[in-house]
Amino acid sequence: MYKKIRVAIIGLGVVGQRLIKDFNENQHTVITTVCDLDETLAQNIATANGDVTYYTDYKTLLEAEDVDLVYVSVPPALHFDIVMEAIRHNRHVLCEKPLANSIEEAETMWKAAEEANVVHAMHFPLPYSAPVRTIQELVEEQALGEIRRISLQLHFDVWPRPWQQTPWIGTREQGGFIREILPHYAQLILQFFGPVQTVHSKVEFPENQSISETGLIAHLTLENGIEVLIDGLVGQAEKEKIRFTIHGTQQSISLEDWRVLKSAKRGENIVEVDQSQIKPSSVNLIEECVKAISGQKAFLIDFKMGYAVQKILEETRGATL
Repeated sequence: MYKKIRVAIIGLGVVGQRLIKDFNENQHTVITTVCDLDETLAQNIATANGDVTYYTDYKTLLEAEDVDLVYVSVPPALHFDIVMEAIRHNRHVLCEKPLANSIEEAETMWKAAEEANVVHAMHFPLPYSAPVRTIQELVEEQALGEIRRISLQLHFDVWPRPWQQTPWIGTREQGGFIREILPHYAQLILQFFGPVQTVHSKVEFPENQSISETGLIAHLTLENGIEVLIDGLVGQAEKEKIRFTIHGTQQSISLEDWRVLKSAKRGENIVEVDQSQIKPSSVNLIEECVKAISGQKAFLIDFKMGYAVQKILEETRGATL
């Protein structure tokens, strides 16, 4: 029987509010306090969740509130200070991706969490989804045959997307699709196939030096020899398309637009996988956090993986073809 995990949410933007429902639906977690610089927003979210306490200063929250888990959902440039403060207060941490805003920050956060012996997890939803669990099973069973290549298409007609108009997500300092979208798929590549050995890339930036990238061509070579091609583009006419494909000699499998699973056997056209062939996922991020905090074995994407993803992101932004 698990004890009730007391949760503090720091950062109440679009992403921060997504997990509120999941925390509320889990019988082992309870949101006890929230925090955002926007006091009206913090108060409204606190009221909607049973008049829990609210703050506009995360340091005051961590000093005043006895919580078990801190969910950090603020812009990437703020992750480091808040996560390090939470660790200093010996709190378990669930952090949004990317882990940090530099390789150095990510490494410091990972090592500090390990030294403090707190649970450290990242909000990567894809590994917990049914389509990705299905892909993992095919990879582990070697049903795809020899992996010839991995390709990732990240195409956006406009960036930031219309629903994503936050002050930071279009900035070169901490935004852009490399930092916002690529982490999800970099994490899957590492999970399925292991470390990256080399990164070569060409990144296109607009003349305005405050605005994030508009193009990316990247070539990654994994330690096991598999090559990854990444094609990123902003501003083309067609509708947004995100496509992650593992090309095998016996079968290719593709995840399109986050949820749609397609596959092709040798010599066939790629078609959507019938839902009956996609098994429901047996893992849930919040439940896995509960298990880990309770001392049980859990499936979590930890800060060590977050650091490895961060390394790919920063090398992709800085490497050259």
